[in-house]
Amino acid sequence: MIRSGLRIAALGVLCLSAGCMIPRAQYDRLVTEYHSENQARIKLESELARREGELAKAQADLNDAESRVDSVGRDSQARIAQLEKALNDAKDRMASPYGDIDGLSIIGTNEGFTILMQDKLLFDPGSTTIRKDGQDALTKIAKEIVSNNYQEVRIDGHTDSDPVKVHKEIFPLGNHQLAAERALSVYDYLTNQGKVPSAVLSLAAFGPNRPLVSGDSPDAKAKNRRVEIHVRVPATN
Repeated sequence: MIRSGLRIAALGVLCLSAGCMIPRAQYDRLVTEYHSENQARIKLESELARREGELAKAQADLNDAESRVDSVGRDSQARIAQLEKALNDAKDRMASPYGDIDGLSIIGTNEGFTILMQDKLLFDPGSTTIRKDGQDALTKIAKEIVSNNYQEVRIDGHTDSDPVKVHKEIFPLGNHQLAAERALSVYDYLTNQGKVPSAVLSLAAFGPNRPLVSGDSPDAKAKNRRVEIHVRVPATN
């Protein structure tokens, strides 16, 4: 472009000093080339400025994304630490002076923790009346809920896959009714004896539809007959 401009300038001087020593057509062609190249230069400079603007925006977006990822990572780590503490605290409070409570286990979840209570701890076969050992365990669970002011607790009733036969007249709707009434028995104890506010609790009955383990062995069926108490631990600010 610069060379074309110099050539045009030189030709212009020649034209002025020597009565235009080059053909007019050649001069016009060079002028046209100069203007064309100048327009191309302006376009390239504009495109370069646009690309530099896009690059700056992309860099700003990347910096913002990295900042948000760092923030989410910190929040996630804090939340995990909070849930782990709540789980460990719950395990400590549930522990019996004589060792772990037989038939009770506590596992962590994405929202808090779940207390699994096998029916051998809570009920006699075909019964919805809570046994003494089960009452003692539920008393501890109630204290855990109340002392920590947990506001979302769900009680799930589960059975094995064997149909109700011996007590068919008591549970005409079968395992779903048995699961529901056992969940209601736990709800009743937590609210009336444990003083857990009823607004905190909700219930569900799954019958045999959500087995904990697969198989028809006596051990598998025993593990599937259970009540689960799901506790949501609220996130701290």
